[in-house]
Amino acid sequence: MSALRWMRWATWALLAASSLLAAAAVALWVAQRPWFDFRRIEVGGDVRHISHAAVRAAIAGRLAGNYFTMRLDQARRAFEALPWVAEVSVRRIWPNRLRVTLIEHQALGEWSDGRLVSDAGVLFLANPAEAEADGPLVSFSGPAQYALQAVRHFHDFSAALNPLQIRIVNLRISDRASWSLSTTPRMQVELGRDDPPGRLQQRLATIAAAYPAVTARLGGPATRIDARYSNGFAAARNP
Repeated sequence: MSALRWMRWATWALLAASSLLAAAAVALWVAQRPWFDFRRIEVGGDVRHISHAAVRAAIAGRLAGNYFTMRLDQARRAFEALPWVAEVSVRRIWPNRLRVTLIEHQALGEWSDGRLVSDAGVLFLANPAEAEADGPLVSFSGPAQYALQAVRHFHDFSAALNPLQIRIVNLRISDRASWSLSTTPRMQVELGRDDPPGRLQQRLATIAAAYPAVTARLGGPATRIDARYSNGFAAARNP
């Protein structure tokens, strides 16, 4: 490359760099104008337990920036700190609005450590009295790592017992992973370990199929069933 051509190339490169820097400076200046400060934060979603006061308290001092400069991940974390919040969607609306969509946990029951458990098997902190306003909570107890499995079993067990008009009110998992449940009408059911996987559903299906005959044999509903046997179950009825 000749010296003249090199000087022309260098001149064009300097001009291009200068233009880019100037454009960046203008863009930065525009982005910092008060026209793009958020004028309104719109909070929506199917929420029943999250108040406007709670939202304001959660975001006070935690949302920084304008349409161009706000970090949406930080804004999302601020809303995720609210009790009852399961999912958060945050997006900018041109030129100065922020739209937030909240999805609440659907409480299924209360875990033995005081947390609520959602119908998706997620443990979360919230006021149980607020959840009970939507209906009675199922009582769960056991190691917290079983929460998701407990909810899945609850739905499976309920499907097996609902035709008999039996409702589960308590589901327990021991430290040795042995499962038991209490129902209304009053009945205690020992199911044992889920080994191999699927054994619990098989045992409960056997109980459900035989329950009308068991009731007739006992002269009334069973109050205790022990299904921890390899070839059947034992049933008893307390006076």
